[in-house]
Amino acid sequence: MSAGLGYVYRHNMVVVILASLALLASCGRVSSSDSDLRSNLVNGRLHPTEENFPQITNERHALREDTTAGNLQLVNEADFLQTKVYSIGVLEGDYHEMIGSINSMAVTDSTLLYLDGEYGELRVYDRQGLLKQIVGSRGAGPGEFTHVKGMAATEDAGQIFVADQSGSRIQVFHKNAEDLYELEHAFFTSDYGASDICVMGGHVYLAGYSEELDQVIHKLTYSGEYVTSFGQPYLADNPFVRMILSDQASLVCNEKNRIVAYASTTVPVLKGYDELGSHLWSVTFPDHDPMYKMETTRPSIRYPDQQAGESTFLLIATDALSDAFVVSYNTAAPPGNYARAPLDMTRHYFTVPAVSGEGAYLGSHYLGDSAQNIPHIMAWDKEYAYALMLSPFPKIDIFHRSQILM
Repeated sequence: MSAGLGYVYRHNMVVVILASLALLASCGRVSSSDSDLRSNLVNGRLHPTEENFPQITNERHALREDTTAGNLQLVNEADFLQTKVYSIGVLEGDYHEMIGSINSMAVTDSTLLYLDGEYGELRVYDRQGLLKQIVGSRGAGPGEFTHVKGMAATEDAGQIFVADQSGSRIQVFHKNAEDLYELEHAFFTSDYGASDICVMGGHVYLAGYSEELDQVIHKLTYSGEYVTSFGQPYLADNPFVRMILSDQASLVCNEKNRIVAYASTTVPVLKGYDELGSHLWSVTFPDHDPMYKMETTRPSIRYPDQQAGESTFLLIATDALSDAFVVSYNTAAPPGNYARAPLDMTRHYFTVPAVSGEGAYLGSHYLGDSAQNIPHIMAWDKEYAYALMLSPFPKIDIFHRSQILM
C-alpha cells in the first residue's frame, strides 16, 4: 500500500517541484509582492481553472470542514501528542538511526518501510520500531536509488516496488528465505515518469502523464508488462501547461475493494477508479482554497508562496481498518486573521470510504506559525497511526489509533 506521501524534506515540507521544468522551461516563483494573484491576470491564466473541478451531484462528495457529518473525530493536538507510543529517528547518532528525508512510506500488518531520499536507502522496521534491514544505497546501479519518487509494498510485505531515476525506473525487491529483501528485477516506464506508485490485485499502478496516451494512471503487471491506462489529465488548451500540470500526482490503492484513488498536485479533487479504470466517484473539498499557479507567455508556470487563506495540496493515505482513504491538507490563517509572518496554519483531516467516496471530516490540529511542531499523520494500519515530525529533527512518531480517534 502506498501512503501517497508526496515529498517531505529534512528542513521543511515543500510543494513538489517538477524536475522536468528545469529541462523544459524557465520557471519562477511568485514572490510575496504578488499578494493578490486573482486580480493579476496580465501575465496569463491562473490554474487550476474551473473546468478542472467536476460537477458534484452527491452532497456527500463535497466534504466540508464540519465534524457533524462523521462518527469519528480526531482528538485535539494536545491530547494527540500525549498518546505517542514510540518514535523512529534521533537528533544525533549513527547514520542509520537518523532520518534524512522521507520520500515515501508504507505500512503492513507486520512491517513499516520508508524511503530515505537523503541517504538513498529503503529502511525496513517491525511494528515496534526495530530496524530490521537497510536496502540499497545512493547510486544509479541495480539495487541503488537516485531521484526516488515513490514506494509501495504488497499487503503481506512480500514485495516492494520503488520508483526512482525520476520515476523512469521501477525496481522490485522480494523477501528471500532469510526474510530479507533482495533485488528481484527492474523495468522502465516508456513515455512518462512515475510521480507515485501503488500496488493491488497483482498489478502495479503508476501516476504520470503520458502525452501519447493522454492518460495519467497506468496499470502494469509485476514484471512491467503494460495492461491499460486511464484517468483524465489536467484540462488546458496549452499543451505545455497540460503536460506540466498533469505530470505530478499522488496515488493510493485499496487492496480489499481494488479501488485506486488519484489526486493531482494542482487540483484539490480526489478521484476513485476501479481496477479496470472505470471512474467511480469524485470528491471535492469546498473549504480548500488552492495555491493558484500562473501561466506565463514564455511558456512557463509560476509557483506561488502560500498566501493567507490558501491551502496546500492534498496528502492521501490508506486506512485498511476503516476501508477508506485519509486526506489531509494545511490551511493558512484567513486574511482577516493574518497579523504576522510566517502564517498561522491549521491541518485538516478527512476520511473517504473507498467504495462510496461519501466521506466525512475528522477534525483539525492547530499548528500555529510552525507546521513542524505537530506531527503529520502519513500512514495507518489496524493498530497504529504513523506521523512525521520535522522539528527539532525528522522522526516518525507512532500513535495508538484507538486513542486519537474518538
